[in-house]
Amino acid sequence: MYPRPKKVSGRFVIIVSAVLFIAALCSVNVAYAQIPFLFPSIAKPTLTNATTPTSTNATTPTSTNATTPTSTNATTPTSTNAATSTYITLGNPFYIESNKIISQVPVPLRSGGNASGITFVGNGTVQGIGFKEIGRALIIPISSKIVDIEGGLLLKSNDSSGKGNGNATLSFREIGHVIASGLQGSGAAIFNPNATGNLSFLNNKVAVFTHNGNRDGTNMIKAWEWK
Repeated sequence: MYPRPKKVSGRFVIIVSAVLFIAALCSVNVAYAQIPFLFPSIAKPTLTNATTPTSTNATTPTSTNATTPTSTNATTPTSTNAATSTYITLGNPFYIESNKIISQVPVPLRSGGNASGITFVGNGTVQGIGFKEIGRALIIPISSKIVDIEGGLLLKSNDSSGKGNGNATLSFREIGHVIASGLQGSGAAIFNPNATGNLSFLNNKVAVFTHNGNRDGTNMIKAWEWK
């Protein structure tokens, strides 16, 4: 049976949930309406020497002294004070990776059905340092169009000079959407505290990433450091 990735930590699950919540929040326009509450101040008629109030000496609210909402003093939501969409600018990714799936096997699920266990290899750059990689992931179908992907990979820097060569490992999780051309997804990754050499700066870093996959098994990953 295909080995399952090790169980991720609670901290990792919280980070992934936060990332997906932010991505969903950035795509929704939220409007807040202000509702005016108006309390007209109306003087009560008083009696002078037990004289029955008449239309002459009784104070009654009129269009002059009664407070009524108008287009001048009523508070209504407008295009000026309504909230508008906010977009997050990520800037340039610090990590770019391209890979290709080289094997795929069915993995039975306890709940029934099968997931797909994949192995992939690739290369890329992280903060300008080139690396080669090998990784594994489990693709779990949530529906006919949505998949949950979790896995990990090993990076080896490919410094041809032989100086400062380093290793790093990471765990990741993402939600992917099946589209006509393949797969589009986003998620989060945590670099483990075992990086060495010229990749040692990756220790304990957290990143958010996008994933574009093609039907031929090739994939492009772009990641931004979570600070």
